[in-house]
Amino acid sequence: MDNKNLLKGTMVYSLMNLVTKMGSFIFLPIITRLLTQEEFGIVGTLGPITSLFTVILGLGLYNAQMKKYVDLKDSEDEFGSYMFSSTMIIVVFNVLTYIFLFTPFAQKMFSYIVDLSKVSYYPLIIVSILIATTNAFNNLSTTLFRMKRMYMKVAIGSVVSLFTTYILAIYFIKYLKWGVFGNQFANLIALLIVFLYYFKDYFGKFKFKMNLNYVKYSLRNGLPLIFIELTDQVVNLSDRLVLAKFVSLAVVGGYTLAFTGGRVLSVVTGSFVNSWTPEFYEAMKADKTNPKITKSVENFIAIISFACVIAQLFAPEGIKIIFPASYHQAINYMALILAGIVVQALFCLDYFFHFHEDSIYIFYFTMFAMIFNLAGNIIFIPRYPEIGPIIAAWTTLLAFLFRAIMEMVIIRKKYKISFNYKKLFLYLIIVVNPVIFYLSNSNISWMKFGLKIIYLAIVTKLLVNREVYNKIMNLVNGIKRKIIK
Repeated sequence: MDNKNLLKGTMVYSLMNLVTKMGSFIFLPIITRLLTQEEFGIVGTLGPITSLFTVILGLGLYNAQMKKYVDLKDSEDEFGSYMFSSTMIIVVFNVLTYIFLFTPFAQKMFSYIVDLSKVSYYPLIIVSILIATTNAFNNLSTTLFRMKRMYMKVAIGSVVSLFTTYILAIYFIKYLKWGVFGNQFANLIALLIVFLYYFKDYFGKFKFKMNLNYVKYSLRNGLPLIFIELTDQVVNLSDRLVLAKFVSLAVVGGYTLAFTGGRVLSVVTGSFVNSWTPEFYEAMKADKTNPKITKSVENFIAIISFACVIAQLFAPEGIKIIFPASYHQAINYMALILAGIVVQALFCLDYFFHFHEDSIYIFYFTMFAMIFNLAGNIIFIPRYPEIGPIIAAWTTLLAFLFRAIMEMVIIRKKYKISFNYKKLFLYLIIVVNPVIFYLSNSNISWMKFGLKIIYLAIVTKLLVNREVYNKIMNLVNGIKRKIIK
């Protein structure tokens, strides 16, 4: 394992994630002013549909491609034949899917998921699924580029997609008056541009020789991944679909804004997980009982919790300054969504199971989280629609929390590895408690601002020890060096 390449890749992806997530946050106030709250809610409803179909239409074949590249990377002809064979599977499957989608039965099925009188099947849902198809092909390309360490290729593609999407969306919505369709069509065009940018280095390497053994290999190694990924997506995205079905699209608009803003915190999560993973594998190989392994997880959660508290405390001011008044309702559930992202960061525990080749446990944990989240939303949101977004945020947080607890229990019993549970519980209390919810509500005053500063000072004292401080500074300095370079 080349640590230099790992570090380089981590820094490129961290910077890319920072640019794309912050870019989205910068463009978001413009989009929310161009679209009504209900229209933005439709955009938020279409997002989960695109994400789910990206998983389905890609058939998980990018995972099989990763494995096969290691075996065939020294033979361009054979790997070119493999790429062609696996891609043809996706082409055929997508064609069959679209034949089905243009039937009345497919439209009827979607009517049970969303209100087609408000979210039109033609063209909105069809265009959203076209976006998913393009995503599926682009995922194949980016997976190969990562394996080949073509880091900048992937980073440039992501940045091009981001800016093209928003620039075109602003033009289509403001000047052509295309509304939600303009937003979706801009997204599709941006992804097609990225597809063309990737074309030569991926599709240009095809050897047009179909191999049935490669087809079988791809399906055998790709299909099992679909179900695991779908369960993850359902936990993350089902809340918006349920809110759209049982509450209103305007509420979905506010929830989508809060969710999108909360995802900025995932920049910190992703950067640390990417940096931590190689350290984890090396430490586990050397000594599975090394206390530094569990301590690194605890420090990681401390850093995420600290970033979360800052976001929770000052998000109300930010939302009121940046976004239209109709979106200020998002303040009421922003703190919960941010706390949920902290708990979700414990997905790093998955690597203990990956290391011991017990990944089947992850499937069980994810299934439980999906069922808990979906059942909670379907049972309680229709009964209490006035607090639907709060319920959705709580079910997501609790689903990830119970998943993490189960993982820790199994890790302790099966691998004899324990964490400082009191410390982790303290971190949870810091981001989920009545005080933080009071300080982060929509009522803003100078007195409350002073209380926020006091709360932040207390949290800083509790969370930021010298080791955590050094890790934060290493990440910041690494990003600064990458920018200067």
